[in-house]
This record gives sequence, structure tokens and C-alpha cells, in this order.
Amino acid sequence: MIGNSLSELTVDKVARETKFMRRKGKVPASCFVNTLLFNENDQVNISLPDLTSDLNQVYGIDVSKEALHKKFTPEAVNFLKGLVGELFSGQLQQLIDVELPLHFPQIKIKDSTKFSLPDSYGNDYKGYGNFSKKNGLLSIQYEYDLVSSTWLSIEITKGLRNDQQDSKETTSAITKGDLHIRDLGYITPTYLSAVVDKGAFFLNRLPPNAGVFTKAMKPLDWKKTDASFRKKSLVSMELNVMIYEKNKIPCRLIMERVSDAEYERRLKKARKSAKSRGVNISDLYKIKLRYNTFITNVCCAILPVTEVRKTYYLRWQIELVFKTWKSFFHIDKIKKVKKERLECQLIAKLLWILINWTLFRTCNKHARQIDQKQGVSTLIFFKRSIQFRATFRLVMLKRLPINKWLEEIYLPLIADCACEAPKNKQSHYETLKINIKPLS
Repeated sequence: MIGNSLSELTVDKVARETKFMRRKGKVPASCFVNTLLFNENDQVNISLPDLTSDLNQVYGIDVSKEALHKKFTPEAVNFLKGLVGELFSGQLQQLIDVELPLHFPQIKIKDSTKFSLPDSYGNDYKGYGNFSKKNGLLSIQYEYDLVSSTWLSIEITKGLRNDQQDSKETTSAITKGDLHIRDLGYITPTYLSAVVDKGAFFLNRLPPNAGVFTKAMKPLDWKKTDASFRKKSLVSMELNVMIYEKNKIPCRLIMERVSDAEYERRLKKARKSAKSRGVNISDLYKIKLRYNTFITNVCCAILPVTEVRKTYYLRWQIELVFKTWKSFFHIDKIKKVKKERLECQLIAKLLWILINWTLFRTCNKHARQIDQKQGVSTLIFFKRSIQFRATFRLVMLKRLPINKWLEEIYLPLIADCACEAPKNKQSHYETLKINIKPLS
């Protein structure tokens, strides 16, 4: 799949479509992307002489740094985005054949990561002015499917375009039957209404400012609910409610009482925040701190109360993804260069990560065929992937047989990267298995 998406034929086609290559030049499109893709340095350490030297050593192409600098254009940015799209299409093509109908064909998790840029990018990637004391701020919106471990979308945006705005502008991507799990920053009445209208499902924490009403549209009595918890010594409770008085979105409200130690931690944090803002904490807010509160429109037969929190916490898998991006691929290490060069190098880095993610999926699939309770550690795999970058490049250049690479380098990773769930705890693979079981 990777070979087809990044074959010379495909690369040339995308280069022509994006007008990156209008005529045959000194640096073919495939050489341009290969040099960016397999450069081992961080963006902050990559110089134009580094790139021209690589082109010379690998391809025998002698090009000046001035000539290469001119190749970083808006068309070059669109070209690399087009290649990301080709890899996306290749992933989605593999999902056409589904063996069994599932409760959730896809469990879509979306989140964003931000990092500061030099002040010179402030006009193109405007920030808040207080993020790491920089005016430049870049945001990457990322969504992937937990069922297939497939990337669904990735978009580089200005830092000022927050998650709430993204959720309003991307409702067209919501598809029937899928479960959407997102952080509080994305949750708006517009987003939740779109999920319901399109026959999809949501699982989120209850937004702190969302009004909660009974089906008779009377405000939920939090004090009475809290008293009921204490009187009956309940651990959890489920209520059928409406949220948002104007939009009236019906859903299940799942409440879990937290430990006294967790409550004290939350209360201490809330008091510190309130003091910094010169306000007091209300009794109602103190009650709410006692609970984990989740909202969902998935029925209890499919998602029982006991599985709600564990399923929601699958969202943290995306934090592992972001951690690999920054810890192993250093996408947040930026220096001042031409804007289009910055974007090209960043997209090339994401393209390399996407290629590795495809390899990770394959590795993980084999591991789980051996033992369903096991899986491949995301962090360990991507740490190891740095080591096979050079040899994989030889495969892409057709200078190393793919079978030899698989046998000697790739397949040993399966055993080396395997991980098990902590003792007496349910792995996220087991949680997924519970919630994507076949329909009866």
C-alpha cells in the first residue's frame, strides 16, 4: 500500500496535479520528497546545504542551495499535502471489506496539539501572544479511528483557530453509526446536534456550563442527586436528561462519585484557580467536583455504565500519538526559515510518521493474532522506527529487497515491541473488543 501511494508514478501524478512540476526539472518530484522524508535531522537542524548534499549523495543531483530554496513554494506545500491524501486513500481502501457488522464501524477520536513558532510567523500563524511568550502559534488538528487504527484527517491551522471552532466547521465529517469521542474543547450544542441529526453517537464529559434538565425541562437538582448518592452509598448513577435548554439534546448522564482523596485534589486546584481570578467557589460547583460526569447517546445495552469511563479514556490513546510526534520526531522544534519550507518540512515529517503508523498497524495486527490481550506499544514501536529509517529508505529506493528487510529488520519488531495490560487491569484492546462486538 505504501509503495503504491508513494511510487514514482503516483508522485509524478500528484506533482502535475498540484502544478509543483510544470516541466521536467533538475530535481524530480520523487527525489524532492524522498530527501525531505528521510532526513534524520530535526527541522531546527536541517540546512539547505544538508538537503543539497543528500540529493547529491543519493541521486547524483548537483543543485545549488539557492535553486533548492526556490523550490519551496505554495505548490510544493500542496504537493506534499496531496501525497498525504494518497496515503489516506490507501488506508481507507483497506477498510472496504468488513467481516462483520459492528456496533461502531468507527470510533473516531479527535484532538489537537499546539506549539509555538518564532515571532516572524506571527502574521501567518497568529497566536495568543502569551503562549511560550511567542506570537507565532501552530495547531495540528488530528483525528483517527480506534477500530482500524487509521488516520482519518490531519490539518495544520493557525493557533487562534481553537477546537470549538474546528468542531463547528467540520460537522460534514460526521458519519452515520460512528462513535465520536472528544475532549471538552470541542463540545458545543452545534456539534452535538449534528452528531444526533446524522445518526451518529457521542461520548464526552459533561461541559461545565451546559444546563442539565429533566425530560420535563426542569433543571437537575444537583443537591438532591448528591444526597441520594450519599444516602444509598451509590458508586454510580445514570439519568436520562436533556442538555442545553435551547437545543434540547437528549442523552444519558452517567455520574461516578470520586474518592475523597481525588475530591480534595480537585477542590485544592479549584480554590487556587478561584483565588487567582478573585472569585469564590459556589456550593453547587463543590458538589460537581465530587463526580465524574459523562454524556452519551449510546444506549445502555451497548455501552453499560460500567464501561463508560473506560471507553471514554480510550481518548488518551491520542495523547500517546502526540507524545511520539514530539518525543521521537520533534515536530515542535522549529527555526526561522521560509514559510513554505517550514510547511514542506513539517508535512514531510507527518508523512513519514503516517508511513510508520501504517507499519505499526500491520505489526500490531500480527501481535494481536497471537494474543488478543497483547498489542504493540505505540511508544516503543516509534522509538524503534528511528533505527530502521535508513534501511527502509533503501527499500523505497528499490536498493534493498523488501523480503530481506521484512525478515531481518521489521518482523523482529513484533516481539520486541509487544506490551501487556497492567496486572488486574483491562487493556485498551480489551475495552475496544467489548465495544465493537458484532451486532446480534
